[in-house]
Amino acid sequence: MAMYDLVVIGSGAAGTTAATTAVHKGASRVAIVERSSLWGTCVNTGCVPSKFLLTLAEYYYYKNHGHTGIGMDSRFNLSVVLAEKDSLIGRLKKKKTDRIAGLNIEIIEGNAVFLSPTKLQIGSRNVTTDRAIIATGSSPAIPPIPGINAVPFMTNAEALSPERIPGSLIVIGGRALGLEFAQLYAHLGTKVMLLQRSARIIPDEEPEIADLLAGYLSEEGIDIRTGVEVKSVEKTTNGVAVTAIIEGTVQIFSAEQLLLAVGRSPNTKELRLDRAGVKTAPSGAVLVDATLRTSAPNIWAAGDVTGEPMLETAARYGGEIAAMNAFSDLKRSIIHSFIPHGICTMPQVAGVGLTEAQARTAGLDPITQTLRMDSMVRSFMTGDTRGMVKIVVSKSDEHVLGVHLCAPLATEIIEASVLAVTQLLSVHDLADMYHVFPTAGEAISICARQFRKKNLC
Repeated sequence: MAMYDLVVIGSGAAGTTAATTAVHKGASRVAIVERSSLWGTCVNTGCVPSKFLLTLAEYYYYKNHGHTGIGMDSRFNLSVVLAEKDSLIGRLKKKKTDRIAGLNIEIIEGNAVFLSPTKLQIGSRNVTTDRAIIATGSSPAIPPIPGINAVPFMTNAEALSPERIPGSLIVIGGRALGLEFAQLYAHLGTKVMLLQRSARIIPDEEPEIADLLAGYLSEEGIDIRTGVEVKSVEKTTNGVAVTAIIEGTVQIFSAEQLLLAVGRSPNTKELRLDRAGVKTAPSGAVLVDATLRTSAPNIWAAGDVTGEPMLETAARYGGEIAAMNAFSDLKRSIIHSFIPHGICTMPQVAGVGLTEAQARTAGLDPITQTLRMDSMVRSFMTGDTRGMVKIVVSKSDEHVLGVHLCAPLATEIIEASVLAVTQLLSVHDLADMYHVFPTAGEAISICARQFRKKNLC
């Protein structure tokens, strides 16, 4: 029976980061177990291919970027674009494979099942390990809508490799995944309707930012309906029909295709975690403490399998923390509010730290300021003045609690704010951070300076 210092179950962002961190911490025998797609969701059917296609669709849709002096005739060749996407994925997977091989980390293909806290069965093979890290990720959640099993529908995986671009599409779900795919297909000419259960899209974001983005997407032709209770779906001659209740009224919507984007479920069903003494939540998520240790002393977990936030950034961060804690007496804790997030619509949404509502719920006394991107020189130069910045500050000590953005480059210019939040900087530190002119990043400091101008700090 093979013996390992560490067995990592799952080869996604959390798993690979955990394995490489363990090697750097001195582990000599490390294995990664993968049952399906090597290198996980992000590379195969997640961030990498979706952002690639979103970028190309943006180029196609915003042909001359608002500059009348430039004309550009273009067409979108789906088969060529999908081939380019697959080639990109292949190159990234080879790069990861070479890196793991260079660290002498063993890859074991097969389904891992716990026999005990220290023993695993992988296919027909049994292995023993001193430590294990569960990083099996998540899968698209399929809501229990009556009729859902009798209609064709797409999840993110199918939506990234369509046989053709549909003429019409209904998206159920108005958070990051649903919004990105809604705009991707709308930019390619599909008539898109988006159905969201809550009163606004991206309900965890600042209301001002959610409302701004909803307006921008509506201007591009996406029909957004909120406060929707989906009652059933059925197959029709031309596609699918969705029956829903909106403000007490029954309505029926039809389209050629249906896309489900209502969240993801942790992959834990086949692991037999009970044999290892690992407890899970009703959702199936592995329960962990702040150091990512499970209820079994020699087992940790990281990434989507532990529940929200289900972000590649959080997975990578968690994988590092789990491995460091597994091989060190100095225990690190994961702080979820320090993890930035982004939505790659156009304009983008990004944020780090607490929203105003979250700060109030935490018992803090927040003060806020906003800045519209149409006040920035860079925005006028590029022809896109959409978006805003919102900064949340603690009134008592003037620390930056959170920064939230809607802007074309939001996921890029959030980085200075990540430093401010994680290092407990004051709003004055952020205000005194100068940027190259003219850039979108200036918006952060200019917004921060408003606290001084209005004598709030």
